[in-house]
This record gives sequence, structure tokens and C-alpha cells, in this order.
Amino acid sequence: MRALDRMMVELRPQSARASKTIRKTYRPHGELLVLDRFSDLEGALVNGGLAPLPDDPLRFNVAPRLEGPYPIGEKDLRNQISYIAARPATIGCLLDIASRVKSGPLEITSLVRHSEYQTSLRATNKNATTSVPMHTMGLAFDIALVNTPLETVYEIRDVLERMRDAGEILFIGERRQLVFHVVPHPSRLGHFMNVYAQALGTPAGTGGTHVVAFSDNRDENRGKTIPTVTAEVIAVLPTSEFAAEWWATDHTRADVMIEVSPELAPASLPSAASAEAAALAVTGRIVAILGTLLAIAWRFISRHTTPVNVLSTPRRRDAEYAEKAF
Repeated sequence: MRALDRMMVELRPQSARASKTIRKTYRPHGELLVLDRFSDLEGALVNGGLAPLPDDPLRFNVAPRLEGPYPIGEKDLRNQISYIAARPATIGCLLDIASRVKSGPLEITSLVRHSEYQTSLRATNKNATTSVPMHTMGLAFDIALVNTPLETVYEIRDVLERMRDAGEILFIGERRQLVFHVVPHPSRLGHFMNVYAQALGTPAGTGGTHVVAFSDNRDENRGKTIPTVTAEVIAVLPTSEFAAEWWATDHTRADVMIEVSPELAPASLPSAASAEAAALAVTGRIVAILGTLLAIAWRFISRHTTPVNVLSTPRRRDAEYAEKAF
């Protein structure tokens, strides 16, 4: 215990810097990312905003603490399974760290929480009092040290320091709780998303990334800014009934730009305005789909027919296609 306390004291200057960087970097996104209630946490598990730890976590060198003192979900053990989760990028970050530690597993005592849980935790854990509660965003996990051999503790510290110096993570040594509080660096969220996808065997999106954006519109029910995201459709995959037709077009991509703006809650709009907004939304979706289909059809025709009065050498056809497409 004395060795752990001494290590935390030595880490205090870097922990203070990391804490300041976390506040500065993540505070602007708190309104959109914080999970206020248990129902928000459950909803995020359903829609993919949160991801559970893999089955058989020890296979990935991770040991979640599920019983004993201060287990995961200690304030809501009836629903403990829901707290063994975090943002997919956070899980990817954890798995990446665990893969670099060779002398023993990482014991994890905290992953995602919601704000009501965080409030109840403050009575027994002063570290739960923070202006930017990263656990309630699903963007942090705690590596416990008390039950870990000192050799492994030092190896974990060294791995974290190397990853911090490489700009991959931010971490804080919490002296009271004797844990490492780890947060993925925002610039590496996409990388850790890919780590998660590869570890779980799920296909990663080509060139995809998470986007957080803000607009001037607000949800009057919750007082939160409504995000506006401009996205490019980079791939459209078929259902099984259309697979043969799709692959016949050489898996072409569609150059279609769409803008997605979440609608305001119905209670905050007059009924006529709600109907108009809904009609516009449906129209926009139809236009986007038609545009995609037209683009696919045009590319299919251009690839499988020879234009009149055009030299049919492969290089000339490729040049012609590139000029038209771009």
C-alpha cells in the first residue's frame, strides 16, 4: 500500500495536467454525451451508443470486478450487467491497453454510469465529484491496483505512460481510490473504434468516424442543443433479395451528400409545423434514396456500355469516366 501511495504521489503533477486537458477537451460535448438516467443508459445499449465488454473478458486480459468491495455497479447491483459497458471506442481503448500488459489481467472497477448514479456515488467516493464526469459519458474506465501484484501495477503504469506520451490516452492516478482513471484521447477515438471492431470481429465502416456537431436549435424539453451533421454516403449495401443485382454493378459507390437534422420534440412544435416538418423529412429521405439509385444506375450503364464516337481503349474509357464522375 505504501508503494502504491508513493507512486500516486509521484504521478500527481501529470495527473493534474491530464485532468485539466480532459476538462478542456470534453466539457463542450457533455450536454450531448452525458447519460442522465438509467433509461438513457439502457437506450444507449440498445442503439449501439454503448457496447458491453466482450464475453469471456479474461480472454482479452480484462477482469471486471463483479463482487467484493466496490464492484462495478455497486449502487445498483440488481442491474449490474448494464454497467459493464462503455462507448465502443472506450472498450477498444481498454482492450488495447490490456493487450500490452503481459504480467497479469487488468481489474476494472468502473465503466459507464449515469448522472443519477454518479450523484449517489459521491457520498462514498469523493472522486465522483467532478465538473466533467467522464464515466457518465461512457468515456472512462478505472483500473484497480489494490488486488494487483506490484510488478503488474508498474507494468500497467509504464504502458499508460507510453500511450499518454504517444497522444493516445489521458490518465489520472487517483490516490484515494488507488485506481488509474483512463480516458481515450479524442484524437484517437476513431482508432480505438477500429480496435474494438477488430477485437469483436465486427466490420468497421470504411473511412467512417464519430461526429459531434452543434447548431443554434435547442430541444426545449431538455434544454440541449440539437446536433446537425452533414454526412457523405460512402457505401450502400443490399439486402439479400437484391444482392445479385448489386454485385453485378461491381459494388459501386454513390457520390451523394445528405444533411441530417434531428427533429424537435413534437411537444415543442405546433401541430401544423410538426406535420410540415415530417413531410419535409420524408421528402428528403425519398430524394436521397432516388439520388443514390440514379447514381448507381448511371455508373452501371457507364461501366457496361461503350459510348458512341469514343475510342474504346481501356485508358481512354477510364479517363472519360473519371472526367464525368468527378
